[in-house]
Amino acid sequence: MARILQLLTRRKSSRFNSKPPTKHASSSPKRIELRVPMCCECCEENVRQELTLLEGVKEISIDISTQKVVVASYYDEELEASVVLNAVKKVKHRAELWRN
Repeated sequence: MARILQLLTRRKSSRFNSKPPTKHASSSPKRIELRVPMCCECCEENVRQELTLLEGVKEISIDISTQKVVVASYYDEELEASVVLNAVKKVKHRAELWRN
């Protein structure tokens, strides 16, 4: 019950603090790639829900077959990889940054 209240509180506060996207011709959105072990659509949904709570997230792309999660931020947001990784680790403890 406490987890549900925490999620609702975070979701409500992030809704009012979010900034509209600002497009710049010379810059592109920041992309953060993670390796997240997922076995089913339920795992995917849990990861997606946790990432949508973060401020500055523009797009979330999840591929279960390669276990890759790509998070794109707005042009003017400074979304840190460590913040995204810690958010995902709340639901999937073995998550890590994608190594090229």
